[in-house]
Formats: sequence, structure tokens, C-alpha cells
Amino acid sequence: MILKAKQVTLGYKNNIILKDLNLIIPEGSFTILIGSNGSGKSTLLKSMARLLKPQSGEVTIDDINVFKSPTKKIAKILSILPQSPHAPEELTVFNLVKQGRYPHQSFLQQFSKHDEEVINNALNLTGVYSIRNKKLNELSGGQLQRAWIALTLVQDTDIILLDEPTNHLDLKYKIEVLDLLKKLNREKGRTIVIVLHDINLACRYADYIVAIKNGNVSHQGKPNEIVNREFIKEVFDMDSTVITDPIFNSPLVIAY
Repeated sequence: MILKAKQVTLGYKNNIILKDLNLIIPEGSFTILIGSNGSGKSTLLKSMARLLKPQSGEVTIDDINVFKSPTKKIAKILSILPQSPHAPEELTVFNLVKQGRYPHQSFLQQFSKHDEEVINNALNLTGVYSIRNKKLNELSGGQLQRAWIALTLVQDTDIILLDEPTNHLDLKYKIEVLDLLKKLNREKGRTIVIVLHDINLACRYADYIVAIKNGNVSHQGKPNEIVNREFIKEVFDMDSTVITDPIFNSPLVIAY
């Protein structure tokens, strides 16, 4: 499944945020979108997820326009975890995750044993099976975020989009969540696209980095090929030294 943005212009009424943007997400990649605040990363992700219709251009999956396809069809191909998602606090983890199976159900095909197996598998993968009967208001930040990720997984889509999935988490939980997503990418072959603010975590986890600047893609490629001091200056307007991380062999940015 190849996800593309073709000559996409995005904005809200007369406020244009992204102009004539072209982007191809490498299939099976762990792609991270970066850029300064307000650069349009989340806006682009919303459009790719069929939540914000382009003013011009199109978003396609295997050359099928996502905005001209039935919602249920797209929901079987692509799932999204938005920033700060909300659900009733009295909901249990299991019942939250169960909602992700709705695109696979119909009047003639209701919740089945197979659906339950898919849910339990996602709960195990995300490490929340043991707390599946807990209510959302009883969870830690890391547990809650893993539960939301489990919800996206049970949609069983080839493409998963996540907008700041580590937002409001401390460093331990950030690493935990990103490790989980990387594992899903590697072991399950899912194409994963994330909006992330931390450039060093982006370099550590990404196969492919896309930098957004001045309403368009300014740089894209493998972290080791594109991230250097000139890149940091152009994208973030900051001086820096970029060295090689001694553990992960990825670019390590020291800003000043």
C-alpha cells in the first residue's frame, strides 16, 4: 500500500498551511515527520488520514483517492491515532480496543470469536492484556497510550498514522511506546507514519525522515543521509553540532 500526497494544498478557510506538497511514504517504512511548531506536520497527517480534505490536489493509497472512497473501506486500510484522543473514563481497556473492530463488522457479520482473538493479540502486543478489565481512569499515562495504540492495531490496517504518540509522556514511556511501534513495523511489516518533535528520537527510530518547512517538504531521506548541522539550521533555525550516537549509530544533535 503506497500512501501519496500529490500537489496537495491544505489550510483552514483562507489560511493556507501547506502549498502544492508532494510526498510518497515508502512502503513498509517507519517514517517520521518533523518540523518546527506550526509547520503543518499534524495538518498533513490529518489529510493523509482523510480527516482534512485538500483545497487542491489529492491523497491516494495505491492511486485510489482516499476522499472518494467509502469510509469503511479506508478504515480497513489506514488507521490513525490523533493527538490527545478522548473516550469515556469509565470505559474498560477491552471495550476501548474493541471499537477498532467496527470497520470489519456489518449487519450480517457482528462481533465474532475472530474479532476477540484479534483484540487479545493486540492487547498482548501492547502489553495491556493483564489490565484489559481496568477502566481508563485507572491507568498510567504509558498504559493509556498503549491502550490507544492497541485500538489502532485491531483495525488490522497496512498503514498506521500517529500524531505525537509520545506527547505528555515521560522519557521512560516515550521509549516504551516508540520501541513498541518499531517492533510492529519490523515484525508485522506495517507502514508507520509519526509526527514527532524530538529530533534525536526521530533519528534513532526512523527509517525515513520528512522535514516540513515553509509550507512544503524541505528535506526527506534516511536520517544518516540528511541530518547534519546545515539541516538543523535550515529546518529549526538553530546552531548545532551533529555527532554519531555511540549506541544507535544514528545522528545525535547537540543544539546550542
